Amino acid sequence: MADAINTGNPVDTTLFIVNDYEDIRGGRVAQTTPRGRLAFKDAADRFVLPRTLTEAKKAVFVVDWPKPLNPAPYFEGPGLNGAPPYAWSDGSFNSQENTFGIDPDAAYQTPWPVGYVTYDIPPMFLNVPVTSGNKVLVFDGGTFTFGSGAYTGVSSDFNTMSAVYADYTSGNEGKVTVSGSIAGNTAVGHVWDKGIFGTNTITVVLKGRRAL
Repeated sequence: MADAINTGNPVDTTLFIVNDYEDIRGGRVAQTTPRGRLAFKDAADRFVLPRTLTEAKKAVFVVDWPKPLNPAPYFEGPGLNGAPPYAWSDGSFNSQENTFGIDPDAAYQTPWPVGYVTYDIPPMFLNVPVTSGNKVLVFDGGTFTFGSGAYTGVSSDFNTMSAVYADYTSGNEGKVTVSGSIAGNTAVGHVWDKGIFGTNTITVVLKGRRAL
């Protein structure tokens, strides 16, 4: 087998791995959300990335792409397989029971040409962010590994058993960080291992809703 690291075709180190989880739920994100970010559930039942300290104190849930129901292609946009042209169902039980038809004039109401972003493999394997309004898996506690770029700072900032928090600074919303205790932020978990799943990876054990 070729060595992808030394052959000039390395694997992207910005990664997110679900090692183990305590509980899992479903939801939708309110904005474009990179994999493995910490979010909280707002009044509209959408999962939101924290932008303030108050929101960061509630951001204890890790979110990730849902598992697709159908084979490729996968379309960009909300829904378990994205939003294909004239999509009639997002895969939810309510849609399956109530959306049976498409207006026959629909094909004549769309400006031409029309372009759709598609993927041959599930977007989660490409580390593509979850699109706004899309369904997500919501992990309520567990063990997760974050690669370089998926946490705030550098790996040397994280020591074994250090408390971790949800970042809320611009550009880092929802990332795992070790900076947060001074501001009274919520400790969402602790560092468990470093470098086990690749160079500069951080493996953390998160509490989920028990951190609240």
